[in-house]
Amino acid sequence: MYTGFNLCIKKEELICKIVHERYKYYVEKGERHLEKQRTSCEAHLKNYINGNQINGSKIQNEWFPQVEADVFISHSHNDIELACALAGWLYEKFRLKCFIDYNVWGYSDELLENMNDKLSDKTDNGNAGWLYDHKSCIEVSKHVDTMLSIALQKMIDKVEAVILLNTENSVQVYNDISMAETYSPWIYSEIICTEIVRKKPLLVYRDYPAGEDWGLYESMQPRLMFKLSYEVSLKHLIALKVDDLSKWEKEYNSEHYQYALDALYKFKCRNEVKRTQELFSTLGKEKVYELKKRYSGNDIEGQRDTYSESVEWDEIPCCLKECFNCKCKYNCWRE
Repeated sequence: MYTGFNLCIKKEELICKIVHERYKYYVEKGERHLEKQRTSCEAHLKNYINGNQINGSKIQNEWFPQVEADVFISHSHNDIELACALAGWLYEKFRLKCFIDYNVWGYSDELLENMNDKLSDKTDNGNAGWLYDHKSCIEVSKHVDTMLSIALQKMIDKVEAVILLNTENSVQVYNDISMAETYSPWIYSEIICTEIVRKKPLLVYRDYPAGEDWGLYESMQPRLMFKLSYEVSLKHLIALKVDDLSKWEKEYNSEHYQYALDALYKFKCRNEVKRTQELFSTLGKEKVYELKKRYSGNDIEGQRDTYSESVEWDEIPCCLKECFNCKCKYNCWRE
């Protein structure tokens, strides 16, 4: 993840200022776009069982696979239509691939049902149904929730940008606009993840020509009779309003951008695009490739010596040294 945005928005604002009378069109556009990412999973649970051992990693990888996406949209399940409309607009205007867990995966309830059917002790209730052992169901639910949570965290780490769809359904803001609370455990988990996940420099997601003179989950929300709230900080997310979406589209259409998000970063992340372009010219293609390798897969701690075999530490610009040393937890490499 490079950065995250806190998009305060209402359906009426999106319709009035962005999509106008084409709201339903963008909803359907988003649904079709997301449907292309959906991966079919017809494997039976027995394929993961070997004796009394169950391969949880294989279940997670096949039921909640990582997909290629540019933007992760964090949203309330009650805002799924609004999220699809935003995804459709982003794809049509900027060709940005979005990720919405419910549309792309959508298997969590089915997986939970299958695992309970196979693993939780059950007895015939005498009315063409089953009674499941309470403790077994809780244990199975913990495993499925963990699989989904880890898969979501991996997607947040993988994408370039995260957009929090901030509505009254997702978060309730305090007097301090940088603090809020949510009743959704999934939104809570996703916001916290955007705060603590490793922040990657923009060059990881770019491939600018070198040598040029650059001038420039909610689907599993339980139906409870009570609500649990979680306090969350929004300070690390860049504020984004509906007017910013219009400004982004206008900027993108005003000149040629190789990467659509650069048009948004131009006025939301200041000089980061120009700085990243300059890094490609300064370091060269091979050294940039080595920098990108550092951020692929798991982050490796304490191996700067091995890394320096390819890129000398003294050659790395100060902004990236700071980034490596503190893992970009607070985006210190930005101006």
